[in-house]
Amino acid sequence: MKRRKSICVGLALTAALLFIIGRLAPPVSFILNLSSLVFVGMAFLVWLTGPFESRFMKNIAKAIWISAGVFIIIGLVSFIWIESLIFGGSRGNPTDSADVLVVLGAGLNGDRPSAVLRSRLDVTYDYMASHPEAVAVLTGSQGSNEAVTEASAMEKYLLEKGIDKSRLYLEEEAHNTAQNIKFSVALMEKLGLEGEVMVVSSEFHLYRAEKIFGRFGIEAYSLPAPTPDIGLVPLNCYVREYCSVVVMGLKDFMGYDE
Repeated sequence: MKRRKSICVGLALTAALLFIIGRLAPPVSFILNLSSLVFVGMAFLVWLTGPFESRFMKNIAKAIWISAGVFIIIGLVSFIWIESLIFGGSRGNPTDSADVLVVLGAGLNGDRPSAVLRSRLDVTYDYMASHPEAVAVLTGSQGSNEAVTEASAMEKYLLEKGIDKSRLYLEEEAHNTAQNIKFSVALMEKLGLEGEVMVVSSEFHLYRAEKIFGRFGIEAYSLPAPTPDIGLVPLNCYVREYCSVVVMGLKDFMGYDE
C-alpha cells in the first residue's frame, strides 16, 4: 500500500511540475500540459487499483487499464496517420500566378509578430515583391494577450518592408483558422477580389488550411513558410496541429464549421 501511495504521489508531483514548467515556457506549453494530464491519469489508475480489494473493484480497475491501453493504441495509430497527412501537406502547392494571397495570422508579442508569424510574413513579402499585381488579405483578430489585432500587426510589418498599403486588405474578426478562411472568403467576395487564391501559412498548417478552403469550393494553392527552428517550437507546433486536425474532423462530423 505504501508503495502505491508513493507512486501516486510521485506521478502527481510530476504532473504538477510539468504543468508549472508549461506555464513558464509558452513555446512548449501544449506538450507539457498534455503530458501533465497523462501523468494525472496514471496516478488515478494506480490509486484505483490499490485501495479496493474486492473482486468487483479489481475487475473495474482491470477494465479501466484495458480501456486505457486500447485508447493509447488508437491514439498512436491516429497520431501517425494524421501526422503523415500534415507532413505530406507541408510542401505546399505554390503557384507563380496567384492573384490573391490569404495570409493566416499567428501569435503576437505585444504588437509585434511572433517568430512563426514573421516567417509567414517574410514569405508573403518575397512573393509580393516579385509579383507586383498580387494583393494580400491579412487575417487575425486581437488575442487576450495581444496589444493589437494580428491583421494590423501584419500590415505594419509589410508596410515597413515596402509593400504598398493599397495592396493589403485586413480581416480583423477571426479567432481561429476556420474563421480566418471563412471571413477572408467573405471579404474577397465583398471587395470583388478575383483570380487564383493562394494561402500563406506555416508548413504544418497547410494541410488543414487547404481542407477548410475546400468547404467553400475553392481549390486554393498554398505557399509554405518555414517553421522557426527554435528549441521545441517545431515539435510543439506539429503536436498541436494533430489535435487541431482531430478537432476539425469532429466539427465536420457534427456539421459545425467554426
